[in-house]
Amino acid sequence: MYKVDVPKVRGKMAERGITITQLSEALDISRNTLSGYFNVPTRIPYQTLSKMAEVLCDDQEEAARIFFAQ
Repeated sequence: MYKVDVPKVRGKMAERGITITQLSEALDISRNTLSGYFNVPTRIPYQTLSKMAEVLCDDQEEAARIFFAQ
């Protein structure tokens, strides 16, 4: 099971200068859907998590810390 650290995701977005709209477009989902996922991160499909990690993270270790948080 995965646990997404949403504040870290938002921090990575800010660090890279990516808005929620830009991220949703990169993930090929609506902005409202992505916003809903941030409110209930357990509903994020694995494929979407994987794409999000590719867009936001520098390496697999960073992705693991953010998307598979303890």
